[in-house]
Amino acid sequence: MSEWHQRDHGPVTDEKLLKAVNILADIVEEKGSAFRPLYQDMRQQLADLRVQQQAEAAAEARAAQGNIKVA
Repeated sequence: MSEWHQRDHGPVTDEKLLKAVNILADIVEEKGSAFRPLYQDMRQQLADLRVQQQAEAAAEARAAQGNIKVA
């Protein structure tokens, strides 16, 4: 188990969180509601990541518009 924690997993991405959510959804279906809080937490993290990414994209778009000069 300690080897797992020492590995470099890279940044958390939408793809990784979505995969984790799907795996947890399968576990919740098979094992019952004991894993539901973890599943709900992962879904919330995925939603938060998507909101953050959308905000960053909007900020970049606004910055790009500020750099465009109108003739």
